[in-house]
Amino acid sequence: MAIVIEKLSANNKQVKHYQFDQSTVSLGRGYENHIRLTDPYVCAEHALIKQDPDSHKIEIIDLDSINGMSVNGRKCDRAVVDKHDVVVLGKTRLRLFNSNNTVPPAIKLSAIETRLDILTHWRFALFMGLLYAATLVFESYQHTYTEFELGKALPRLFSEFILLSVWPLLFALLSRLQKQDVRLSSLFSVLWIIALLSEGLSEVNHWISFNFPQLPGWGVAEHLGLTLVFALLLWLTLLLAFHQAAAKRNRITLLCSLILLAGVVGWNQLKQGEFSPRPNYSFSLLYEDAAVTNGVDTEHYLKQLPDIYDKADRLRSKP
Repeated sequence: MAIVIEKLSANNKQVKHYQFDQSTVSLGRGYENHIRLTDPYVCAEHALIKQDPDSHKIEIIDLDSINGMSVNGRKCDRAVVDKHDVVVLGKTRLRLFNSNNTVPPAIKLSAIETRLDILTHWRFALFMGLLYAATLVFESYQHTYTEFELGKALPRLFSEFILLSVWPLLFALLSRLQKQDVRLSSLFSVLWIIALLSEGLSEVNHWISFNFPQLPGWGVAEHLGLTLVFALLLWLTLLLAFHQAAAKRNRITLLCSLILLAGVVGWNQLKQGEFSPRPNYSFSLLYEDAAVTNGVDTEHYLKQLPDIYDKADRLRSKP
């Protein structure tokens, strides 16, 4: 039964893999070792790995090295280890076990992941980015009530692009640290698609808020819509950045979405206090008995306007 040795990163991810069909394996910085470690804190002959011929248990023995050996954070001279233990020699992290250990079952490839292959092309990511930029320019044009100048809109466009780019770059870095494929173009494509979706939903929200200001429960719908957009972005990002089981990805997305929803609702409550952006108005007309004076029709009021202005000017000119 072979001895399997894995060299680990600082976060215990496999960096290198060794397999030996023999009962002893030497570790150290010297060239005569079966595995030569370049760690300067490792001695020339640092440790020896032995496998029991009957039980096939793996034992590692420290060879009176200067910096010693630790297993799961505890200093020791020798220890029987398995796949769940982390051995540290100097600053080198190792995992030792028999080749008969089983690996976890394969993660089932989801149907949506196979359909996301188009996102891997940089041309698609560039196209979606340009489409989002055009959307921002058009939105800026819509909200400008003077002469529109593209040069004044560009700084906002660049700053928003830089701010949004932090999201895919951050997850690409985390994916790299996890020793997984960095699908940067896919992450950018997802970001621009969700950003365009968010812009579309924002326009729908403005239209409904303007035309139906008293629509019951629309404030709740706004918060839920924001949470769902964020959840979709996070779920797709996790799908592309990490090789995770669907259940774990769903749990992370749900937890982060609930935290965002609680934060948004809490912030709005603190910011608004007793003020409501959509107060409950009563659109019923004032009944006649409650009026202070009799109403005036529009034509008569317009004829009175010059006299009202003249009277106001005379009152202003009085000492």
